[in-house]
Amino acid sequence: MAISVIKSMILQSVLYTTTNQQLLLCPSLATWQCSPTPSILIAAPDNFNLDVETPRPQTVAEPTAPTITPLPLKPKPTATPEKPVIPSPITSLLGLTQETDQIAAKRAWKYFERNWNPQTGLVNSADNLPWTTWWDQGSALLGIHAAYQLGLLPKDRFQQRMNTLLETLEKLPLPATGLPNKAYSTRTAEMRHLNDTPDPKGVSGWSVLDMARFLLGLHVMRSHYPEYSDRINRIVTRWNLSKLVKDGWLNGAIPRAGGLQEVQEGRLGYEQYAAHSLKLWNIQATNALSNPPVKMVEVDGITLQIDQRNLKNSGATNYLTNDPYLLWGLEMGWNDAVKPQVQNLLKVQQQRFKRTGILTAINEDSLDRPPYFLYYSVYANGKAWQAVNVTGKAYPQFRFVSTKAAFSWFALMPDHPYTKRLRDFAQNLSDKNRGYLSGRYENSKLGVNASVDINTNAIILESLLYQARGRHPLVLDARSQGEQGSQ
Repeated sequence: MAISVIKSMILQSVLYTTTNQQLLLCPSLATWQCSPTPSILIAAPDNFNLDVETPRPQTVAEPTAPTITPLPLKPKPTATPEKPVIPSPITSLLGLTQETDQIAAKRAWKYFERNWNPQTGLVNSADNLPWTTWWDQGSALLGIHAAYQLGLLPKDRFQQRMNTLLETLEKLPLPATGLPNKAYSTRTAEMRHLNDTPDPKGVSGWSVLDMARFLLGLHVMRSHYPEYSDRINRIVTRWNLSKLVKDGWLNGAIPRAGGLQEVQEGRLGYEQYAAHSLKLWNIQATNALSNPPVKMVEVDGITLQIDQRNLKNSGATNYLTNDPYLLWGLEMGWNDAVKPQVQNLLKVQQQRFKRTGILTAINEDSLDRPPYFLYYSVYANGKAWQAVNVTGKAYPQFRFVSTKAAFSWFALMPDHPYTKRLRDFAQNLSDKNRGYLSGRYENSKLGVNASVDINTNAIILESLLYQARGRHPLVLDARSQGEQGSQ
């Protein structure tokens, strides 16, 4: 794929989004259908106004809120927020014993070396594009944490990056909502629209799913590096987190004539991943956790849970894809309730491979060609194996094997023969100078999917850290597991 074509890739994070902006109807007494005020149901992550012009990457040089539960300080910080603080020394690096893992970690870290902005501490969402959402900065935090723990990032550079980022967050411009705007410049930390044009008043709204992932990243930082805990807590206290949950559901906002319209956000998988992330900050989305509208379907004879809220009845697609379940496992650990869904999700992909001979690792991912982003799902809108864009249009010719899904499945289930096959397939899907590619198309004539973004490379680093920690989720303080090296 020519570099000029790659640089024309649509913003990966913008195209995470989905919305068909239809008002919610209430044909039944189901709580998800009848909130006190009409709402729009938005799938995940992110949401945006489809009427805005799609942004393109620019050419840049290479390289009153809910109560926040503070963590106990171990030890008490000795620096004030105004002064740079130095992380506790690592007593022993968490090493990667396999050469393939070491190679993969170095390749994924290439993305960060190219795309970290020294002015702000923010990392570009897509290669060489100085723009970001908070979902992507959650990935960036976890990727930097993983790199430091794995020994890729020296201590002086780690502390530089953390201090620069925290300084940016301490003075981050906020809209009247009191929540971070959906998008920002990674060069200046100024508010941007989702088409990467200036948004000085912050009228783009907010995504609760993006914020939940970023808050999870901040929680990992405050728990593993307690010197930063007070500072992170003060930053988050500036934000009006009470807006993130409404009537027990996840709550976002999208621009409308005359202001913002608050919307329910999330579908099964993404919804629960985000709600559990918010719990780390004592923010309770009880309906999202306990009352999602679920029904059972069979795909190739395997039973799976899907969200009843689909494109037809809610205006948003009910993607059943790998990403939220894999992040949930790597970062927080699966609870017993979700494990059968996870096991069947892997089983149905393995079965499709056995049935068709097509290696299958679905996901939401950026593409290197129009429509530039697809949700590839086991099931969506009443059909199996759907690869659709944000408006629900199908692109079966662009089904792909996802690099980040392959790495994550192997880290989570290393003894499973199919996950080993996936990992071996994905090992070399990289550019030596830019990092890992999003994947490879199932149609062999199309070759690799040459898009490069923060989420693929950060999640690869997360998966490798998860392995190095003895398969303990990233939110856990490793000292509680009897390990060394998290501090």
